[in-house]
Amino acid sequence: MKNKLSKKLFLALALIFLIAGISFASEYVDGDVIVVFKHQTPTEGEVNLSSVSLAEAFAELADAEVKETYQELSNSSTGVFTLLHSDKMDAENFAAKLKENPDVLAVSPNYIVKLAALPNESESLFTETNCWGMFNINAPEAWDTNTGSKNVYVAMIDSGVDYTNPDILPNYSENYSSLYSSQKDTHGHGTHVAGIIGAKGNNGIGLAGVNWDVNLIAVNALPNGKGGLSEIIKGIDFVTGLIKSGVNVRAVNLSIEIYMNLEPKYSNFTSNPLWLSLKELDNLNQAVIVVAAGNKGGTIGEYISSAGGYVYPASFTGLNNMISVGAVGPNLHLASFSNSGADIAAPGVAILSTYKQSSSDDSDTVSTKFISGTSMAAPFVSGAAALLASINPNLTAYQIKNILVNGNSRSVSTASSTEKLFNLSEGITYYNNNKAEILSETPSSNSSIQYNNTDESSDDSSGGGGGGCNGFITGIFATVIFLPLAKKFKR
Repeated sequence: MKNKLSKKLFLALALIFLIAGISFASEYVDGDVIVVFKHQTPTEGEVNLSSVSLAEAFAELADAEVKETYQELSNSSTGVFTLLHSDKMDAENFAAKLKENPDVLAVSPNYIVKLAALPNESESLFTETNCWGMFNINAPEAWDTNTGSKNVYVAMIDSGVDYTNPDILPNYSENYSSLYSSQKDTHGHGTHVAGIIGAKGNNGIGLAGVNWDVNLIAVNALPNGKGGLSEIIKGIDFVTGLIKSGVNVRAVNLSIEIYMNLEPKYSNFTSNPLWLSLKELDNLNQAVIVVAAGNKGGTIGEYISSAGGYVYPASFTGLNNMISVGAVGPNLHLASFSNSGADIAAPGVAILSTYKQSSSDDSDTVSTKFISGTSMAAPFVSGAAALLASINPNLTAYQIKNILVNGNSRSVSTASSTEKLFNLSEGITYYNNNKAEILSETPSSNSSIQYNNTDESSDDSSGGGGGGCNGFITGIFATVIFLPLAKKFKR
C-alpha cells in the first residue's frame, strides 16, 4: 500500500508556497534548484526514508522531479543534498517559496558555470624563460629533495583531462577518474591545470609539473567548459566519497569562479548549498581545497560591479582547509585581471602547460599551450600540497595549508595587495625549521557546523578562491529546491 505523508508535512508544504519571492541576479538553469533539507529522526510508528526516497517524496508533492541526489554529502550529519527541477515554476520562484521553510537548511538557483581562457598560441620546451612559473616558485630547488609520490592523489574538479597526452598519461589515475567516464577533456582547461600539478618529469619529453610523480584524478564536472553549480557539487560529492573509501586525496583543485549576489557573512554561508558541500569535504581534514581568486580585477569579499556579484568560492570563510590563490606575472606584480585579497599569489600569466591533443599529434607529441588566469595560479599550490604530503604523509590538510600560506617571506610587488608571494622551496624550509610547532597545530574548530550561529564569521579560518582562466566559472547556476521535511512516513 502506498504510504501517505503526515498532515504536518502537507501544512508545511502549503506554508512554503505562500512565502514571498526572492530575486537572484545571476543566470541559472531554468527550473532547477539545489536544496539541502534537514535529516530527521523518525518517531514511533514512522519509517526513516533514504535520502533518495525523501527527495522523491518532496518532488512528487511539488509536482517536480528529482534530477540528482548527492549521496555522500547526504550521508553526513548536515542534511540531504538534492537537485530538483520544475516545469511549472521558474528557479527564482521555486527557490523563494522554499527558502523560509524551517526544514530547509540551504537553497540556491543552479547557477551557470563557464570556463574562459586567455591563451597565447605559442609553444615551447621546459626552459627558464618559457616555464618561468616553476622557476619563480623555486621548484627546481624543491626537486633536489622530493619529486612527488604515486601514493598521493590530487582531484581536479574541472573539464576533465586528456589522458592521451603523453606527459599526463603516466600520472593519470584511471581507476578513480570520471563522473563522465566516457569523456576526456575536449575543452583543454582541465588538461592545462593537470600539467601544472603533475606533468611527468624526467621522462625526456614535454614539461614537468610541480610533482613528477602523483596520481591525478580527473573529475569531469564541466565537460565542454560549462555546466551548472549542481555539477560542481556533484564533483565535491564524488571526491568526498573517494576520501571516505580510503583514497589518499590530499588536494582538491577548483579553478573556477562563481559570481553570486550573496553577501559574505557566516549566516548566509550556512544556508548556501555550495558552502555546505565544501564544509563536508573540509571536515574530513585530509585534502587541502585550493580555489582560484577570480579574473575580474576586483576584491575578494567585496561586491564586484563588473561581474554583478561577489566571487565564490573565494569569499567563503569558515573553512579550515581552503586556500584562495591570486595570479602574478613575471614582474611579481598582481596581474591586472586577478581579484585581490587572496591568501597567496602564484604564477598565473603566460603559463605553459600540457593541453588537449589534436588529431594530428602522434603518440610521442606533447601538446602544450600558454594560458593566463587565476585558474593557472591555483594548481601551483595544489601541486605543492601534494608534494608536502609526499614528504610527510602524516600531515593533515590544516597543517599543509598553514605551511603553504605561512611559509612565504615576500609579498607581491603591488602596493595595494596583501597577498604573500608563493614560494615552494621556502615552504619546505619553513616546514623543516618548524616541524614540532606545525605538527601540533589543529583547527580551532573542525566539527560539523551549528545552524544557530547568529551570524558573523566563525573562528575556523578564511580561505577561498574563485576563478580561473581557461576554466573559470563566469556564471554558475545553482538552483536549489528545498522541499519540506518529508522524511517521515506513517506505516
